[in-house]
Amino acid sequence: MENPFYINGIVPDEYFCDRERETVRITKTLENNANILLTSPRRMGKTQLIRHVFAQPAIKENYYTFYTDLFPTTSLHEMVLFLSKEIYDILVPKGKTALDFFLSTVRSISGCFTYNPFTGAPAFNLKLGDIHTPELTLQEIIRYLENADKPCIFAIDEFQQIASYPEKNVEALLRSHIQSMNNCRFIFAGSNRHILENMFNSAAKPFYNSAQQMYLDKIPKGTYVDFALRQFRNFGRVILPDAAEYAYDLFDGHTYYVHNILHNAFAYLDPSKTVEQSDIDSIVSDTIREKERAYADIMSQLSYQQKETLVAIAKEGKASGVTSTAFVKKHALKSASSVQYAVANLLNTQLITFTNEGRIKLYSVADRFFEKWICQVY
Repeated sequence: MENPFYINGIVPDEYFCDRERETVRITKTLENNANILLTSPRRMGKTQLIRHVFAQPAIKENYYTFYTDLFPTTSLHEMVLFLSKEIYDILVPKGKTALDFFLSTVRSISGCFTYNPFTGAPAFNLKLGDIHTPELTLQEIIRYLENADKPCIFAIDEFQQIASYPEKNVEALLRSHIQSMNNCRFIFAGSNRHILENMFNSAAKPFYNSAQQMYLDKIPKGTYVDFALRQFRNFGRVILPDAAEYAYDLFDGHTYYVHNILHNAFAYLDPSKTVEQSDIDSIVSDTIREKERAYADIMSQLSYQQKETLVAIAKEGKASGVTSTAFVKKHALKSASSVQYAVANLLNTQLITFTNEGRIKLYSVADRFFEKWICQVY
């Protein structure tokens, strides 16, 4: 039986929850030749939303669409590798003409491309060591996108990674290429808000004011609960409304975590059983237990100040005024300066995130299962 609560892969339309307003806004922005900065906490559904936009007829039928995630990358060489492989993978189904044009444009790596002499199937054997001049290869990729036979949209996820590359001119290099492009629009996406907002909102930065900005917040509770009840009902199953609401509230509407729990409820509970609140508690406990070794490893790699600050934020759920005397005393922390330093490091490693409510910055643990494990153990 198909599970309607997708936690991996591309979500079919009938199992995609809400995001109607966001889908329309992103689609219209791209059609009107503007770039987008899309930020959200991790696991809020940002990647699925991008792929959902790409599947809209207005986009799918009129654009080449590309998506790459820079989270694993640590250098310009790796970024160029990821961009090149994504374009290749998308163009393979388009046929030999589209591929040949790409390879005739990106000549610095064309030697890594071959056709199987027996099957005629294309093969792309590009490795990191094959990229000798990443600036040149990037320039050729940009030239391809600008001269492709259809308009292009390139989504670059976890875009903030480029700020940590050892090559210090990557932001300026990318911006110099992108600002003169007419045939390609970009979605710059990421979950590290404090870096991305600095990149796009600071007048001293190359990407200043270069994209329309959208923050992806949680799906409204009523909308999500109605979706959950409907999906169970469509498969002849039953979940009590208060159980669906309880799952939503446990994770403050954080899409991935609520979806994960309902996915497991759908997958592992007896189909004839009505899902109740106690079942949600059991599934959450089982999920956290499966992850405890990984969480213990993370904690073992933190300094004492980072660990005690992380625990304090986890216990608050949403922590404000983390450098205030009241917060420091409440959680028996060393000092405001040590908390400030720990918070900066925890943000950089994406163990914590933040949201703004007016002028108040609220910090929370990025992984909501991790947050619950911390509260249990510490």
